[in-house]
Amino acid sequence: MTTTQLDAGSVGLSVLLGDDEETFGRAVDGPTTGPLAVIGSPFGGRETVLARAADRLDARHVRFDADTNADDAVDALAGGPVVVEGCHHLFTRTVGGFRPLSRFLDALAETETTAVTGWNRFAWSYLDAVRGIETVFPTHIEVGTLSGEDITEVVEANTTERPTFLRDETDESPLTVRRREVTVANRTVSVPVPALDRKAIVARRTEDLDPKTATFERLAAVSDGNPGAALAIWERCVDDEVRPTGIEAPDLDADLDREAAFCLRIVLSTERVDRGTLTDRIGPRTPRLLGQFARAGIVTSEDGTVRLQPAGVPSAVAMTERRGIL
Repeated sequence: MTTTQLDAGSVGLSVLLGDDEETFGRAVDGPTTGPLAVIGSPFGGRETVLARAADRLDARHVRFDADTNADDAVDALAGGPVVVEGCHHLFTRTVGGFRPLSRFLDALAETETTAVTGWNRFAWSYLDAVRGIETVFPTHIEVGTLSGEDITEVVEANTTERPTFLRDETDESPLTVRRREVTVANRTVSVPVPALDRKAIVARRTEDLDPKTATFERLAAVSDGNPGAALAIWERCVDDEVRPTGIEAPDLDADLDREAAFCLRIVLSTERVDRGTLTDRIGPRTPRLLGQFARAGIVTSEDGTVRLQPAGVPSAVAMTERRGIL
């Protein structure tokens, strides 16, 4: 299934940036005061903000990827205003892996024209913790999350299907027993655990709302207000009919150990990464872990590249933060 792509024109800056829209305008339109950092979650609208910046500045729009070297990164800053997307690809979590980023930041500090840079939110958090990257940028803005009403507008602007919205049944008990795989003494075992039935809880919480409103409120909650994730989850879950409890993000059946969560965090913070690079960092478990993530719909792995999937972003965030991975 091909995931619906977010139309950059379907989401306004006021929706994506909120109170930071004015800061964005001053940084782009006013006198140059240093580089600007635009920070956002994968598929959350960061690309839209950068595209608007390029249009307003009539600037070159450069996109970095995992193959961008230090020389190319520095050269991208030459010759007038520039918008640079994908700056989180300039480092790897290995010995010597920060050299391209360091050279780029040194060159950025000396740039006299307007430079707008785009960063993955989770890579930025890591870099700020270990390198204090925030000090390099006089101004940085964050792409925010969208409300249920905003998500409704995004979905309707980017899709043509109009399903029938149905109300949920509320007779189910919110308590259930499920089996979970846990690792004990290096062995994986399946154990019964009491759990809350999420669908029953959703049905109870949304029973006073009309079905359409309840469905989009559920979509906003499940997607963490991320428009790209919301579109992908919508496509994944919605057919001719839809109920609020039918809206679910991909999820793993088993809890992740720390190594598995770290592997997923690398994919989350890069959005796409060379499979060989990931194997060098994680080790022999990599193929098994990637297979697990792919079966859950969180990543794809083909042609030597591992790519984060929009619908998998909320689960990837929740699972890696549950383990405290930076």
